[in-house]
Amino acid sequence: MEVVSLLSFAVPGTVIGIGYILAFNEKPLLLTGTATIIIILFIFRNMAVGVQTGIAELQQIDPAIEEASTDLGASSSTTFRKITLPLITPAFFSGLAFTFVKCMTAVSAVIFVVSGKWNLITIAILGSVENSDLSQAAAFSIVIIIFILIALAVIQLLVNKIGVRRGVQFS
Repeated sequence: MEVVSLLSFAVPGTVIGIGYILAFNEKPLLLTGTATIIIILFIFRNMAVGVQTGIAELQQIDPAIEEASTDLGASSSTTFRKITLPLITPAFFSGLAFTFVKCMTAVSAVIFVVSGKWNLITIAILGSVENSDLSQAAAFSIVIIIFILIALAVIQLLVNKIGVRRGVQFS
Protein backbone atom coordinates (compact mmCIF):
# COMPACT_ATOMS: atom_id res chain seq x y z
CA MET A 1 0.00 0.00 0.00
CA GLU A 2 2.90 2.34 0.73
CA VAL A 3 4.27 2.10 -2.81
CA VAL A 4 0.81 2.53 -4.35
CA SER A 5 0.14 5.62 -2.22
CA LEU A 6 3.47 7.15 -3.24
CA LEU A 7 2.66 6.78 -6.95
CA SER A 8 0.30 9.74 -6.70
CA PHE A 9 3.28 11.98 -5.92
CA ALA A 10 5.46 10.46 -8.63
CA VAL A 11 2.95 11.20 -11.39
CA PRO A 12 2.42 14.87 -12.34
CA GLY A 13 -0.92 16.36 -11.30
CA THR A 14 -1.95 17.16 -14.86
CA VAL A 15 -1.52 13.52 -15.85
CA ILE A 16 -3.59 12.40 -12.86
CA GLY A 17 -6.31 14.94 -13.72
CA ILE A 18 -6.50 13.73 -17.32
CA GLY A 19 -6.49 10.12 -16.10
CA TYR A 20 -9.45 10.79 -13.82
CA ILE A 21 -11.39 12.41 -16.67
CA LEU A 22 -10.72 9.43 -18.94
CA ALA A 23 -11.52 6.87 -16.23
CA PHE A 24 -14.71 8.47 -14.92
CA ASN A 25 -16.21 9.88 -18.13
CA GLU A 26 -18.24 6.81 -19.11
CA LYS A 27 -20.76 4.54 -17.47
CA PRO A 28 -20.84 2.76 -15.03
CA LEU A 29 -18.60 5.29 -13.21
CA LEU A 30 -19.85 8.52 -14.75
CA LEU A 31 -18.50 11.02 -12.23
CA THR A 32 -17.24 13.80 -14.49
CA GLY A 33 -18.72 17.15 -13.48
CA THR A 34 -19.65 16.04 -9.96
CA ALA A 35 -18.24 16.93 -6.56
CA THR A 36 -17.53 13.23 -6.00
CA ILE A 37 -14.71 13.15 -8.55
CA ILE A 38 -13.06 16.17 -6.89
CA ILE A 39 -13.23 14.52 -3.47
CA ILE A 40 -11.92 11.20 -4.80
CA LEU A 41 -9.07 12.99 -6.56
CA PHE A 42 -8.08 14.85 -3.39
CA ILE A 43 -8.22 11.70 -1.28
CA PHE A 44 -6.08 9.57 -3.55
CA ARG A 45 -3.75 12.39 -4.60
CA ASN A 46 -2.86 13.18 -0.98
CA MET A 47 -3.17 9.75 0.63
CA ALA A 48 0.61 9.36 0.62
CA VAL A 49 1.00 12.14 3.17
CA GLY A 50 -1.19 10.34 5.69
CA VAL A 51 0.40 6.98 5.02
CA GLN A 52 3.94 8.33 5.39
CA THR A 53 3.06 10.29 8.53
CA GLY A 54 1.52 7.19 10.10
CA ILE A 55 4.46 4.98 9.14
CA ALA A 56 6.97 7.45 10.57
CA GLU A 57 5.04 7.71 13.82
CA LEU A 58 4.59 3.94 14.15
CA GLN A 59 8.32 3.39 13.62
CA GLN A 60 9.05 5.69 16.57
CA ILE A 61 6.97 3.64 19.00
CA ASP A 62 9.14 1.31 21.03
CA PRO A 63 7.87 -2.27 20.59
CA ALA A 64 8.51 -2.85 24.29
CA ILE A 65 5.53 -0.63 25.12
CA GLU A 66 3.14 -2.81 23.15
CA GLU A 67 4.81 -5.99 24.42
CA ALA A 68 4.37 -4.82 28.01
CA SER A 69 0.68 -4.27 27.34
CA THR A 70 0.17 -7.76 25.94
CA ASP A 71 2.32 -9.28 28.73
CA LEU A 72 -0.02 -7.67 31.25
CA GLY A 73 -2.98 -9.40 29.61
CA ALA A 74 -4.33 -6.83 27.17
CA SER A 75 -5.65 -8.07 23.84
CA SER A 76 -4.26 -6.80 20.55
CA SER A 77 -7.27 -4.56 20.01
CA THR A 78 -7.02 -3.12 23.52
CA THR A 79 -3.30 -2.50 23.05
CA PHE A 80 -3.98 -0.71 19.79
CA ARG A 81 -6.85 1.34 21.23
CA LYS A 82 -5.21 2.27 24.55
CA ILE A 83 -1.49 2.40 23.65
CA THR A 84 -0.81 2.76 19.93
CA LEU A 85 -3.73 4.96 18.90
CA PRO A 86 -3.06 7.70 21.49
CA LEU A 87 0.60 7.76 20.44
CA ILE A 88 -0.17 8.19 16.73
CA THR A 89 -3.03 10.70 17.18
CA PRO A 90 -0.77 13.77 16.76
CA ALA A 91 0.60 12.30 13.52
CA PHE A 92 -2.94 11.76 12.26
CA PHE A 93 -3.86 15.38 12.89
CA SER A 94 -0.57 16.57 11.44
CA GLY A 95 -1.24 14.65 8.24
CA LEU A 96 -4.82 15.95 8.23
CA ALA A 97 -3.67 19.56 8.54
CA PHE A 98 -1.04 19.22 5.81
CA THR A 99 -3.45 17.45 3.47
CA PHE A 100 -6.17 20.04 4.08
CA VAL A 101 -3.83 22.93 3.23
CA LYS A 102 -2.56 21.09 0.15
CA CYS A 103 -6.11 20.41 -1.05
CA MET A 104 -7.17 24.01 -0.47
CA THR A 105 -4.35 25.29 -2.66
CA ALA A 106 -4.26 22.55 -5.32
CA VAL A 107 -4.54 23.46 -8.98
CA SER A 108 -2.64 20.99 -11.18
CA ALA A 109 -4.77 17.84 -11.00
CA VAL A 110 -8.07 19.39 -10.07
CA ILE A 111 -8.15 21.85 -12.97
CA PHE A 112 -9.30 19.05 -15.27
CA VAL A 113 -12.13 17.76 -13.07
CA VAL A 114 -13.88 20.98 -12.04
CA SER A 115 -17.02 22.03 -13.85
CA GLY A 116 -19.25 25.08 -13.99
CA LYS A 117 -21.36 23.54 -11.25
CA TRP A 118 -18.44 22.60 -8.97
CA ASN A 119 -15.71 25.21 -9.26
CA LEU A 120 -12.97 25.66 -6.69
CA ILE A 121 -11.65 28.93 -5.36
CA THR A 122 -8.12 28.11 -6.52
CA ILE A 123 -9.42 27.81 -10.08
CA ALA A 124 -11.27 31.11 -9.64
CA ILE A 125 -8.00 32.71 -8.50
CA LEU A 126 -6.25 31.36 -11.57
CA GLY A 127 -9.05 32.69 -13.80
CA SER A 128 -8.89 36.11 -12.15
CA VAL A 129 -5.14 36.32 -12.70
CA GLU A 130 -5.56 35.27 -16.35
CA ASN A 131 -8.15 38.05 -16.78
CA SER A 132 -5.78 40.57 -15.12
CA ASP A 133 -8.24 41.06 -12.26
CA LEU A 134 -5.58 40.98 -9.57
CA SER A 135 -7.76 42.61 -6.91
CA GLN A 136 -10.31 39.80 -7.19
CA ALA A 137 -7.52 37.20 -7.15
CA ALA A 138 -6.08 38.84 -4.02
CA ALA A 139 -9.51 38.86 -2.35
CA PHE A 140 -10.01 35.16 -3.12
CA SER A 141 -6.50 34.46 -1.81
CA ILE A 142 -7.27 36.24 1.46
CA VAL A 143 -10.46 34.19 1.81
CA ILE A 144 -8.45 30.98 1.35
CA ILE A 145 -5.82 32.10 3.87
CA ILE A 146 -8.47 32.97 6.48
CA PHE A 147 -10.32 29.71 5.89
CA ILE A 148 -7.10 27.69 6.20
CA LEU A 149 -6.06 29.52 9.39
CA ILE A 150 -9.47 28.87 10.97
CA ALA A 151 -9.32 25.19 10.01
CA LEU A 152 -5.77 24.85 11.38
CA ALA A 153 -6.85 26.51 14.64
CA VAL A 154 -9.75 24.06 14.95
CA ILE A 155 -7.41 21.12 14.30
CA GLN A 156 -4.98 22.43 16.93
CA LEU A 157 -7.83 22.79 19.44
CA LEU A 158 -8.92 19.20 18.72
CA VAL A 159 -5.38 17.92 19.21
CA ASN A 160 -5.01 19.80 22.50
CA LYS A 161 -8.45 18.66 23.69
CA ILE A 162 -7.62 15.03 22.96
CA GLY A 163 -4.21 15.43 24.60
CA VAL A 164 -5.66 17.05 27.74
CA ARG A 165 -8.24 14.27 28.00
CA ARG A 166 -5.37 11.76 27.98
CA GLY A 167 -3.14 13.83 30.23
CA VAL A 168 -0.73 14.90 27.47
CA GLN A 169 -0.20 18.40 26.09
CA PHE A 170 0.64 18.55 22.36
CA SER A 171 2.21 21.72 21.02
